Amino acid sequence: MTLNEIIQDIHGLDAQLTQLERHYGLLSADFYHLYKAGELEQSRDFIQWVGYYEAKLAREASYREMMYDYLRKLRQRAGLGALHLSPEKPTAPVT
Repeated sequence: MTLNEIIQDIHGLDAQLTQLERHYGLLSADFYHLYKAGELEQSRDFIQWVGYYEAKLAREASYREMMYDYLRKLRQRAGLGALHLSPEKPTAPVT
């Protein structure tokens, strides 16, 4: 998975999580804490919510790992100069 794909996944998961947060009036981190503590029922929505949230946490961990490696390479190339970020090339949609 590329860094850009991970970012796109995170945005997609955020959209799903936002819908659930608005519907239930609870932020995902708080929901997840209550759910893991066994304080909430096992409804279909809640099982999906856990899945989305855990997927987001995993993607964020992958992002951090890849970003640290990317920044290390940028710093090596830049030496004492400023880091140069270049835009990602757009990826073709899968059909």
